[in-house]
Amino acid sequence: MDNAGGQHVLKDSWNAPVAPQALLGIVGGMGPLASAEFLKTLYEENRFEVEQEAPACLLLSDPNVPDRTDAIVRGEEEPVTRWLEFSLRRMQNLGARRVVIACITMHHFLNRVSAPLRDLTVSLVDLALDEVIASGERWLLLTSRGTRNAGIFERSERWRQAAPYLVWPSEKDQDELHGAIYRLKKHGEVAQAAELCARLVHEGGYGVNGFIAGCTEFHLVTKHLQLKPAPERLRSIDPLFLVANRMSTLISR
Repeated sequence: MDNAGGQHVLKDSWNAPVAPQALLGIVGGMGPLASAEFLKTLYEENRFEVEQEAPACLLLSDPNVPDRTDAIVRGEEEPVTRWLEFSLRRMQNLGARRVVIACITMHHFLNRVSAPLRDLTVSLVDLALDEVIASGERWLLLTSRGTRNAGIFERSERWRQAAPYLVWPSEKDQDELHGAIYRLKKHGEVAQAAELCARLVHEGGYGVNGFIAGCTEFHLVTKHLQLKPAPERLRSIDPLFLVANRMSTLISR
């Protein structure tokens, strides 16, 4: 660093090679606890001997976006679409090879952004439905009210094949789930949400083998469930875990 005219000037003298890992972008903050936990999951599920071998990730945790469910219900989608386009472009400009949007309801707005940015994203919906199809088992689809009302899962090309294995909660249970999601966002009330998921799966009369984490807030729940012994663990399909476990494949596409 030189002093020129009383000002410090930083010379560009660092010539170390750039790390070879492709960069995964994460558009998060919706809510902040879940996307922060997802970043932790990426490192837990991709072990490394030295830190230079760890996954290269960039988390944009920006809660300054209108509520997605409210925007859908009120027909006020343009501000959310602009925010998403801007966030994806930031990721692209920073060199992200692929981008995960850590909010499934936000997937509703993807069709409104430019095609190159849309192609950059990993569809959490498609990942979850592919896993359902491969399992051949019945699952309870737990989502926010916005995701359900907007038909986000139903718009996937995989839906027709996956639908026979999926069950929606009753309206009463859906309302209870939606409240649990917003409590997770604000307070991280994970144990209570996990108990609700277990009750719906085991006592709800749905005849299912487990649940789909169709809202990224439920990643907090699936992480909580990992603490239980395997025989006692409530079964789930969590697309954020699927991203973490398949990161090298997804990032190379």
